[in-house]
Amino acid sequence: MRVLVVGAGIIGAALADRLTRPASGAPVRVTVVEAEGPGAGTSGTSYAWINANDPADPAYHRFRTAAMSAWRDLAAGFGDPAWYRPSGNVTWAASDGAKERLADRVARLSGLGYPAGLITSDRLRELEPHVAAPPDALVAHYPGEAHLHGGPAARALVRRARDSGADLVAGRAVRLNTVGDRVTGVRLDDGRDLDADLTVCAAGRHSPALLATAGVALPLVDPSEPGSAAPCLVATTSAAHGVINGLVHAPGLSARPADTGGLVLEADDLDAGIDETASPARVRAVGGELLARARALIPALTAQVAEVRRCVRPLPVDGYPLAGFQRPGLYTAVTHSGITLAPHLAALIAEEIAGRPSGALTPYRPNRATPRP
Repeated sequence: MRVLVVGAGIIGAALADRLTRPASGAPVRVTVVEAEGPGAGTSGTSYAWINANDPADPAYHRFRTAAMSAWRDLAAGFGDPAWYRPSGNVTWAASDGAKERLADRVARLSGLGYPAGLITSDRLRELEPHVAAPPDALVAHYPGEAHLHGGPAARALVRRARDSGADLVAGRAVRLNTVGDRVTGVRLDDGRDLDADLTVCAAGRHSPALLATAGVALPLVDPSEPGSAAPCLVATTSAAHGVINGLVHAPGLSARPADTGGLVLEADDLDAGIDETASPARVRAVGGELLARARALIPALTAQVAEVRRCVRPLPVDGYPLAGFQRPGLYTAVTHSGITLAPHLAALIAEEIAGRPSGALTPYRPNRATPRP
């Protein structure tokens, strides 16, 4: 069976790797199509937090905790690589309302069996000695959470898939080829046609445009609309070795170590207006504000902003993954939480391709009639 995986972000890379594993149970010939290189898009620019930190939907929470376990297993198979960092996460709240919400979240997560607890300021200093939090803050610790260096991870997964027989083809898929209702492969931007028995669309934010060439719709938030929630800005700093050890979610700033030795910085409230029309001056201003907040959070920080990257996230309109067959010969795998879900989704999709669906993906079909609550 010839399987064509369009996109080598973390979802496509994990799927290609899984399909070429001896235990996948799917005797397939895998070809991966990628225009810019594995992990060069959203997967390599996002904050890349691996978590199941939202207790609102217990079923989806369990789905995400299974994905966290899948990451631990996958990383063990690579010999605990530097691109997977099971560092834990600390966060705190300062105002009365925020403290109440944080305490409620920790209690609900603990009730679901998720590693979550409130810690003292002394314990926070042990975990993150260079971070300044208000002395009266309510502090939470999630020791099972992790972060990923998305670019190196995607490259490692594709490299292992290639070592196991997969092909990597450079080029952007500009349309789906069809015969009647069946998708038979793709046409690349250089005019080449690639044929396949099954084409998997794992093209992230570019998926709606590709699928539309075969008249297939995908309910993603449009990143080009003014005020769209899909784009965000993520800054990296110059070298800042050892100033933080893991994920830190402070009011107004999220920070973690970067694979380059600096920091990765993001703040949700600064993403307003960061659509495709955002000017370079606006981008620079956000980078400056992120650095100012980082210096307030980490008084010893002397690093400068090295780069500010615009990250466009593939956001399903109801927030849940989109995974399943949409046409004969066509499977779609697109989700906002790709960093967290990738290895778990890959395992489930490989089972479906092999004709052994478990039912775990049934709630997340891309053609579901009504949004999940």
